[in-house]
Amino acid sequence: MKYDKPFKTYDEQIDILQNKYGVVIDDYEFAKHALISVSYNDLIGSFKNTLKKDSINLSEITIEYLYELHLLDKSVQAFILKYSLFIENLFKNVMAYTIASSFGVDANKYLDPNNYQVYSAGTAFKENVLSEVLPILMDEKGGYQPTNYYVEMHNHVPPWILFKNISFGDSINLYNVLKKEQKEMVIDLLFNNANAIKYDQKVEILRNGLNNIRIYRNLAAHNLSFTEFRLKKSIQPKQLYQALPGLIYLTADLGQPLNIDKKACKGLYSVVLIILLLLNTKDLKSVFVTDFLNTVFQSSTSERFLLKTYLFNDYCKLTAMPKNLFERLHKYLKLYEDIL
Repeated sequence: MKYDKPFKTYDEQIDILQNKYGVVIDDYEFAKHALISVSYNDLIGSFKNTLKKDSINLSEITIEYLYELHLLDKSVQAFILKYSLFIENLFKNVMAYTIASSFGVDANKYLDPNNYQVYSAGTAFKENVLSEVLPILMDEKGGYQPTNYYVEMHNHVPPWILFKNISFGDSINLYNVLKKEQKEMVIDLLFNNANAIKYDQKVEILRNGLNNIRIYRNLAAHNLSFTEFRLKKSIQPKQLYQALPGLIYLTADLGQPLNIDKKACKGLYSVVLIILLLLNTKDLKSVFVTDFLNTVFQSSTSERFLLKTYLFNDYCKLTAMPKNLFERLHKYLKLYEDIL
């Protein structure tokens, strides 16, 4: 059989980069180092479709530039991972508080099917929630801490302990099947000063936004295509226009989001927006923006700063983020106090 993706030696991979894509390679040893440490697919596979100047050519782009672009991508992925864990913990804390205050601390009561919708937003309580949660409570999946400690040493497993062991996806599924009273409690705790958004919109924003964070976190954690991935269920930018001033741009008549914002909200920008929406103090929002800025331009000399500016412009092209992202972020921080 003739395979369409046959094995290629490093010499052959370098030859393809030079002769098929026109990548500039002046330092052969560096090119080999880049392919050994990054891999051919990660080095060019995620970038070639967006960066190519014509049908197959990447002329004037050096192997060093592609390598730096890959490093920037990994830095941004690590940044998103960090804040996705923060948002996951925040969401689970609010969910645990809501469930405990509504149904108590006995699992037989707070997981009683009568307390939840049978089916909502593609989630079935028994099939998608109980089937995943009960084995953890019964210690059937082996060695879960701290849940198994509570099973052995206490007479109940309260919700805030259970949420330490269930996955982000399972906790989102549980949110989906909450009844309206409990959903409203979760939303009131999470959507600080976002009264301009209607309740039904908040439900949708939270569901899709948290799923988007989970998806991008998994892409980063498993080294899957991150930059060019686009979401099937994006958050609608117009819903966030008043809650996130300065981050969403509308047409002159304020009727529709700009096309660039529509495209951006199908990619990584969706995750940036939902994180900023849920970071519920000015200090946390400011730390997020500063941390993001440092991730992109960390310890740059004037020469390195210029290079990283070019890199970030290309990275925005790859991810569909607005090129004036940091201008928007700083504008948002200045306007945020006006909506408090």
